[in-house]
Amino acid sequence: MNQDNSNSDAQLTPLKIEGPIPSTVAGIESIKESYSETMSPHRRIFKWFARRPTATTRLAILSSLLPSEVNDDDLLELMCVGPKEQIDGSIVDYILKKESTKNEREGSIEEHFGYPYAHKRIPSDDELRGLHETLRETWDGELPTVIDPTAGGGTIPFESARYGLPTISNELNPVAWLLNKVILQYARTEGSLDSEVRKWANQINSEVREELSEYFPSRNGVEPNYYFRTYSIECPSCGSRFPLSDQWWFNKDDRGSGGYAVQPVYNDEELTYRVVEIDDSTNFNPSKGTVDGGDAECPHCGVVTEREGLVSKFQNGEFEFEVCAIKFVDEINGTKYHSPTQADFEAIEAAEDLVNNDLHLSTLLQENRYIGYYDRAGPYGITKWRDLYTPRQLLAHATYLNAFDDVKSEIRDKYEEETAEAILVLLTLIGTRQINHNSRLTPIRANRGFVDNMLGNNNFSFQWHFGESNMLSGGKSYESWTNNVLKYYERVVGYYPTISTEQKDLVTINQGDAGDLPLEDDSVQAVVIDPPYGDNIIYSEISDAFYVWQRQYLNDVFPDKFSSSETNKEDEAVENPGLGDEILGETSPRQRYEDRMRGIFSEAYRVLEPGGVITIYFTDKEIGAWDSLTMSIMDSGFTITATHTISSETPSRIGVQGQSSADSSLLLTCRKPTNPREKSRQPTLWSDIRERTRDAAKQKATELLNSNLNLTKTDVIIGAFGPTLRVFTEEYPVVDNHDEPVRPKQALEEARTAVTEVLIERELEDNLDDVDALTKWYILSWLVYETENIPYDEGRQLGLGVGVQIDEIKQDTKIWGKSRDKLLLKGHDDRVRDFTALEAGEKRRKRAYPVDPRDESFSNNIDAVHAALNVLDKKGGDFTWNWLQERDLQNAPWFQRTVKSLIQVIPQDHSDYELLINLASGETGELLDIDTEFLSRDHENEQTRTTLQDFQASK
Repeated sequence: MNQDNSNSDAQLTPLKIEGPIPSTVAGIESIKESYSETMSPHRRIFKWFARRPTATTRLAILSSLLPSEVNDDDLLELMCVGPKEQIDGSIVDYILKKESTKNEREGSIEEHFGYPYAHKRIPSDDELRGLHETLRETWDGELPTVIDPTAGGGTIPFESARYGLPTISNELNPVAWLLNKVILQYARTEGSLDSEVRKWANQINSEVREELSEYFPSRNGVEPNYYFRTYSIECPSCGSRFPLSDQWWFNKDDRGSGGYAVQPVYNDEELTYRVVEIDDSTNFNPSKGTVDGGDAECPHCGVVTEREGLVSKFQNGEFEFEVCAIKFVDEINGTKYHSPTQADFEAIEAAEDLVNNDLHLSTLLQENRYIGYYDRAGPYGITKWRDLYTPRQLLAHATYLNAFDDVKSEIRDKYEEETAEAILVLLTLIGTRQINHNSRLTPIRANRGFVDNMLGNNNFSFQWHFGESNMLSGGKSYESWTNNVLKYYERVVGYYPTISTEQKDLVTINQGDAGDLPLEDDSVQAVVIDPPYGDNIIYSEISDAFYVWQRQYLNDVFPDKFSSSETNKEDEAVENPGLGDEILGETSPRQRYEDRMRGIFSEAYRVLEPGGVITIYFTDKEIGAWDSLTMSIMDSGFTITATHTISSETPSRIGVQGQSSADSSLLLTCRKPTNPREKSRQPTLWSDIRERTRDAAKQKATELLNSNLNLTKTDVIIGAFGPTLRVFTEEYPVVDNHDEPVRPKQALEEARTAVTEVLIERELEDNLDDVDALTKWYILSWLVYETENIPYDEGRQLGLGVGVQIDEIKQDTKIWGKSRDKLLLKGHDDRVRDFTALEAGEKRRKRAYPVDPRDESFSNNIDAVHAALNVLDKKGGDFTWNWLQERDLQNAPWFQRTVKSLIQVIPQDHSDYELLINLASGETGELLDIDTEFLSRDHENEQTRTTLQDFQASK
């Protein structure tokens, strides 16, 4: 990069990302493409568990390479964001105006905004030449090389390659590496393979059809699509057989009260099933199964087998597979749901006999599988990979594998080596995509009547009832996956510009540890990385479901990549609490994660040239993960130079451990100094910079709250972390008054407290100065997280900020409960003894319900309010009026302030909300004299407020 190595880092050419960037627009664009029907095709070829939208990725790559003088409109044009035709004003203003009026539009989102989704376009050849010329001027005459050391699903290297930049993709996991091969190599260099792959796929499917048809009996010439499967056990009490399912819906209609369901029938101890159409006159309730909360109640004798007993039965194989209903889809007659017949039972039995008696089938996937900390299937006896499947499911998958093996040598003989390799890989993706939708862990989506995604929650979850796909027919068949994979592969092919022979080697795809890259020192100019976040997703564990089958398909094609029985967990940079002591030793999972991340960043530091840039995505709520990340960055020698918040994720995502992924991303940009920081640098006193970190957090929070970004309160806190860390890292190392090291965590805790103060000032009508600490913590928890279910560590940190040790008050107050790593905020009904029941002499345990509404005074403000809600609910407004007067609560400002604040932070669907409204504005409203004008103002804001979900709702 243009620099004078004899001078300081100040001589480095400032980059666009180190100043203002159009982050708001990038957020709007990213959310537009965050739904399955609008996202880039490379994200739909095969499942991966975390991928970035195109707009955010392009912003990160281009702004990390371009000089600061490039204006926002020029950058957006290079990102292919905005209309092609001339417009009045800036692209930023144009998009913000379109965003504000999107709910009034006619037509699609693309029609409203006046241009296609960004991922559908790249700059013209002339524009790319101009970009490359600018980049060469900025980076010493050469095109800068971009590397993503943890490439995952490949979005970062994919976009870098589309811009014609020297690109390196590195990924430890072979499943993700294989996907990178497809989108970065085969699509670029082999091009269209539709006809060739389809020819071989059809041959495979024809061979399999001949072998499998008898095991999936047709009805009136129509092939089955999906099966409703469950289990049955023998009741330990009465000896009768009964099925296990937590509900019986197969397809629930839009009203939620009608549709098709399975009804178990018990005749003379014989168990059968019938499909019933549910309407308002039906007596059978499909929402109630035999299993509730993990316990099962026998329908014959009523005795409950508790979870431990059920687990034991599954571990000992004391269960049977049941087929309960079958879905048929016919072009002429439409969708039909039928009860199983004798032919279905015989087909299932025949498949089981074949699996048990065939040497290959009886030994296939016999290996014990790694069972991680978050695994919910292992306790139920699913301990080998073959255990994930019923015998018929295993037979179906194995038959497709065998048919693939039958054509493998023919394909290798017919084509050039790389073309044959590409065809074999695409056929492997087709065959193994079915794994996700045809196993014992595959849920049935009752509101759609089809089998869903086995790994939808990013872990292995046991299903009390599950879906089985017929791979010969229907929406999850081999033919449908052939069409799906090839459709998106061919679209990716079309996304690349025509490349010359010398450009074919522009992209390098490496499989290996990001902490040990096969690159020379100082050999790349830019690292753009979306690193793993703590324990959000344990990629190796869940990808094993695909890996063990891909290994069967490709172990002779890529013997060095698919040699081990499972994926590499020891070198994976995640906070995996499931690794044993033989790997962790005395190191905690958090420390091990930090060590791994430090290794990755140190390696990035090594391969970057002096003055090179690293831009890091981060999307985590937990301070501990930020602390680890920042320590890793600082220990590696980087200097943080910029941070930007981008709303780039769909809200309310599911399937990450602890729900600790936020809805926005932070881009954290660092430089490798030309003059590395002296190791002996004098430490800075924490007391000298504490207020600077708070001020930086408050300033950023105010900026975000005043912006057009539609961020959650948690996102505002995350957005403030960046500037806070920049202050901290500029002064690193930092020590306290006792000369003890201060970690970034302390600065982030100050940032959280400072932002919370801003939120109170802006979001609440009144301050909380005269509210006790426990009540303040309760209100702030609702304000910040907007849900009763929050990460435990986050709730604990918030408590420390207001002087509450939440663990110490848990037992006495019952104001919160814990479920694994979640903290559950309790409402009045979970804490207050029932007033009317007390009057009747009924005793509710004081230990379980510590608030007595008959008390004259209360230990905490929230106790008084919760007691009032109970009295209002049980005794009505007149009684509550007198109850309040007897305790002089109408003259207690803290009481009014608590009620008013709770109304502002409790979600409207919470059971306490309506009672709070009634308390403030009903019969007792005149007594309490609470100003409720804010309710009408909030309602007006609600009518005009837009949310990220609007994109989905408007499609």
